[in-house]
Amino acid sequence: MLPREKTVVDPSIFRAYDVRGEVDENLNADVVYSIGRAFGSVQIRSSENQLATIGRDGRASSTSFLDALAQGLRDSGIHVINLGLVPTPLVHYGAHKLAAGAAVVVTGSHNPPSYNGLKFALGNMPFSGEALSDLRDLIEEGQFESNNGSMRNHAIVAEYVDEVAARIRLQRPLRVVVDCGNGVGGVVARPLFEKLGCDVSVLFENVDSSFPNHHPDPAVPGNLIDLQNAVIESGADCGFAFDGDGDRVGVVTELGENVWADRLLALFASDILRSKPHRAVVFDVKCGTSVKNSVEACHGLPILSPTGHTNIKQRVREHNALLGGEFSGHFCFPDRWFLIDDAIYAAVRFLELLDRSRMTASELMSGVPKRTATPEILIPIDEHRKFEVMERLRRCASFQDGTIQTIDGVRVDFESGWGLVRASNTSPKLSLRFEADTETDLARIKSSFINEILRIAPDLKRLSWP
Repeated sequence: MLPREKTVVDPSIFRAYDVRGEVDENLNADVVYSIGRAFGSVQIRSSENQLATIGRDGRASSTSFLDALAQGLRDSGIHVINLGLVPTPLVHYGAHKLAAGAAVVVTGSHNPPSYNGLKFALGNMPFSGEALSDLRDLIEEGQFESNNGSMRNHAIVAEYVDEVAARIRLQRPLRVVVDCGNGVGGVVARPLFEKLGCDVSVLFENVDSSFPNHHPDPAVPGNLIDLQNAVIESGADCGFAFDGDGDRVGVVTELGENVWADRLLALFASDILRSKPHRAVVFDVKCGTSVKNSVEACHGLPILSPTGHTNIKQRVREHNALLGGEFSGHFCFPDRWFLIDDAIYAAVRFLELLDRSRMTASELMSGVPKRTATPEILIPIDEHRKFEVMERLRRCASFQDGTIQTIDGVRVDFESGWGLVRASNTSPKLSLRFEADTETDLARIKSSFINEILRIAPDLKRLSWP
């Protein structure tokens, strides 16, 4: 009979594709230990591979959380390979290279400093959705496996740098600025880009959990100002910004222009499909029409996915896709890399294209049509209320001249543009985005969405709408 060790956990920390909570409010070392015990038990019951890689970001609580996670995994019988302070992609890279059956990362990603969390992979696929709900139930039941697992430390950064540099060789020295935002990307950025032969300048390289310079979220345009200025002042060929755990990237041209990730995905798709047509490319509902148009122009198969890196990877595998990505800056390149979410590798692939084309970054991006568009717009709303609003929108919304898709939230495609509203999977917010042919069309589509939301939920007039 397995020992019963019941732990009460706040169910709200189990999100759509990871665990996230406020440190010492609903997430502490005891909870992380129980999560480790439960996940280890699931791994043992579902796989003969009892080896797991783990790693952490640079948040203040991540060291103690990683220790608790490792102990929980070991007490369930898992043999742990501790990769230490590394970006999230390197934990999954380590799982592939070291033949581990699972990977777990302690990270708060791009959430505020008071948050932390965990991301999981079991086998070659993300561990999310219903699997996370079942994990929560297992913790509450306390029916864990018990055994004595081992742990050893392993340095993975140099291996990763060497392999990326061996696979992608640049023919000319490029000048690059990298903004790590005081996130964990700072442990790999300089050695990687120097190994590639780049003249690299690194901003906010030291890992600092308070994020003293700006928040490490490249999807927010305001967070790229330091990078844009540094690229222009130094005459760099381009710039990259990474989020707090290094699995999302933003790109800036030599002119300081912010290249949104959907246009970057369209560029990658065109390049890959030219030599490998009739293959699938996966992209999320927040992406603009440039992705679908680029895929179809190169005789590829466009696959629309719900937002979320786990959803992207699942559909990449289902459709044997060559490429997957989303507007927030997640990228997956299984055509010449591993089936992992790796924004650091995506940055290097951009350098490869820049090097091969002999163009400037702005010239390279000019080949991807640019429409009038908004960044992601986040509207704060109570956690439970956001789902109520979205359910009513799906049932009652009326966009008479548009084509409605409800794969994730409500996306409406019009002749002159499109709009989207969905419930954020990572925070208590509604997520909106719009794209159109002209500023007038954009304003009209945005207004139609806001009016429809307020028609079915008049109480939301109190919120600050764009």
